[in-house]
Amino acid sequence: MKKVMGLGLAALSAVLILSGCNNTIFASDERDNEILVEKDRAKELEVVLNFGAGEMDVAGGGKEWISGNAIYEPEKMKPEVSYDLNGKVGEVEIAQPDHFKIGKMKNEWDIKINEDVPVDLVVNAGASETDLDLKGIQLSNLEVNAGVGKITVDLGGDWKESFDARLSSGVGQMTVILPKDTGVKIHAQKGLGSSSFEDLISKGDGVYVNEAYEDAKVKIDLKADLGIGEVTFKTEK
Repeated sequence: MKKVMGLGLAALSAVLILSGCNNTIFASDERDNEILVEKDRAKELEVVLNFGAGEMDVAGGGKEWISGNAIYEPEKMKPEVSYDLNGKVGEVEIAQPDHFKIGKMKNEWDIKINEDVPVDLVVNAGASETDLDLKGIQLSNLEVNAGVGKITVDLGGDWKESFDARLSSGVGQMTVILPKDTGVKIHAQKGLGSSSFEDLISKGDGVYVNEAYEDAKVKIDLKADLGIGEVTFKTEK
């Protein structure tokens, strides 16, 4: 991937055209920073979100590959954005700089992901409050690694294709909302924390399924590494 840093104040209206593709990334130098990765000829996306500390909201509905904004303080918290078109795969990475320090700071990301192509999504959430509303995104694979804090992973809704998911809960609270009509199988590796599996059927050895699983044509296979926090799996109402 090609690392792209924010543009200077003198170039707020300028754009950076990445070689080999027609994709444009906008990133201003202001502390209310727009993040935009424009659509190009990619047929699928690999999206990696590396978030250290603060609040992050992720949802579908993006008109471009990625759209949204980041509000941050101090200035060095500005997210680093990269994009590369590798064949038919558009590779996106949005990362919080490694040199941040916990203390007086503000860091809020609000990100929309396009729903037109399959998405392999990786979310690494550190000390954060994170809301992943993934309904509508064409997930081909999902990996979520939670750190310290509170995270919600909403997989509700109507899924058209099966996919694999892996969730690692870490420390804190994790809530996973599961679809009602799509089949779900959970393989849970329990840690030292507490876990609950609401409205799910235990098959033994840490395996749980929802009521739709046996007859469903579309299924989510979910591996869960449960840490020392509190994890709740529940079916959408």
